[in-house]
Amino acid sequence: MNLTCYDYLKNRSKKTGDFDAVLAFGSRVKLSRILKDIDSLSAYINSLGIKAGDVVTIFIPNIVHAFTTFYALNKIGVIANIVHPLTSPDELLESIRETGSKAIFVLDILAAKYTNVINESGNTCIVCSNSDYLIAPAVPPFKVFEKIKSKGIENFKNPVKYLKALSIGEKKKSEDFHDGSKTAVYLHGGGTTGKSKTIMLSSNNLNNLAEKLNTLDIPHKAGDEYSLLVLPIFHAFGLGIAFHFPITHGFTCIPMPQFNAETANKYLKKYNVTFILGVPNMFKKMYEEKHFSGPHLKKLRLLFCGGDFLPEKFVRDFNKTIAENGGKGKLFRGYGLTEVSSVCTVNTYKDCKADSIGKPLGDIVVEIWDEKKCRVPDGQTGEIVVKGDTVMQGYFNGDNSIMDDGVYTDRNGNRWVLTGDLGYMDSDGFVYFTGRKKRMIIISGYNVYPIDIENAVIQLPFVSEACAVQGYQKNKPCVKLCVTLKYPMNNDEAIDKIQTFCKKNLAKFSCPRKIEIFESFPRTKMAKIDFMKLSDKYDLNAK
Repeated sequence: MNLTCYDYLKNRSKKTGDFDAVLAFGSRVKLSRILKDIDSLSAYINSLGIKAGDVVTIFIPNIVHAFTTFYALNKIGVIANIVHPLTSPDELLESIRETGSKAIFVLDILAAKYTNVINESGNTCIVCSNSDYLIAPAVPPFKVFEKIKSKGIENFKNPVKYLKALSIGEKKKSEDFHDGSKTAVYLHGGGTTGKSKTIMLSSNNLNNLAEKLNTLDIPHKAGDEYSLLVLPIFHAFGLGIAFHFPITHGFTCIPMPQFNAETANKYLKKYNVTFILGVPNMFKKMYEEKHFSGPHLKKLRLLFCGGDFLPEKFVRDFNKTIAENGGKGKLFRGYGLTEVSSVCTVNTYKDCKADSIGKPLGDIVVEIWDEKKCRVPDGQTGEIVVKGDTVMQGYFNGDNSIMDDGVYTDRNGNRWVLTGDLGYMDSDGFVYFTGRKKRMIIISGYNVYPIDIENAVIQLPFVSEACAVQGYQKNKPCVKLCVTLKYPMNNDEAIDKIQTFCKKNLAKFSCPRKIEIFESFPRTKMAKIDFMKLSDKYDLNAK
């Protein structure tokens, strides 16, 4: 299969037929309307002199335009540089310049503080508005979290409104592109271990992932089931699984511009939501909302969680609540990274083991290697490596060339992503994640894995979250444990209980020497715990 993502969408539409592809603020947008607007928008982009191989920046949250802009660029071979819509102005300008972007899509209500840098970049600015797809007399059924007012749009140099761009494009013809092996998208890493890298994925990468995911689904009539799109499209988990897969396989997508647990639960009650992909913090917030439980949970059947540590106890409690409400659905833990187009291992109804991150998806190959790039025996910890047709092209090198570090090519020409994650595989082929190589803490030559500490401490009934990081005492390395509490209690009392528990249940070198209580943890743009901000810094001035 060598198709662009747009060609894949068109081919799949012959099987799904027309249906309500997107539901936004109460308005239903047919797939036929989406495809029509993609055609018009791609022709408009071409009319600006932008062609295959050029770059355009998508700087919008999860709204209808996320679908039309990505597929329109893909249709004509233009690389989509997808950037977090709340990125700082300086970071946005840097991304535009590094990738050579020639135009940018922005949402009007978020655009105010970016006018200067967008003007400075010289990019043509296409301004989107939620009202572009509101069909009168549709009224948003729930509270819309749009607190930033539309100011500063008038200060753009020659801005083009999205509907105007469609109108212009309707009268023109696009220069279509059909090579799925070429770069389709630039995605930017989470940056939890330093400056993020720009990952280059092809259309084939994303299409191959969608095909593998389809093996986990069951046949259903297009438009009968809903997918709640809570993950952002600037990350591979959002783009590949929560975005590209459901719309090409007949799910009505409900994009959430800003995640809110109360609103998400209301969608579960109102619509036939069967598919949700999220990170642990999202599922945790939904579960803790008082309106989570109810007969509507019977509808859930495709629930996958990745991107961060997910305690087994939470999985059991979550699935128990579904079962108590008559549901057969289960929340499954998976694993992946942007460098392999997102998911590469997952637990399923057929194959599932507690604490594991599942088995490799489809024909993806996952192995555990030592430092010499040799496979280690089952049960032994090493680096998780991944091979398959979803492996990235490489990292963007700043001059439109590919930087291939992070990918190892073996003697047979196979390309392996070196994930930087540690884990082991059991004799049944299930993979277990034990932590990031860069998170591993070395105490007196002893390897300490933060996830082992976190897994233990999270069992305490008053602990909400736990994060073990590198600490220092008088510039000597130690384990520092950061926790949040489920309910208010005396911090000294909580620390004493945690210390006592750790001494009884952890190896000597794994016991935290420092314990700090937080109201909440700092998080990355993907809602992961930002352990770098929690870690101590070595004091160069200490005597």
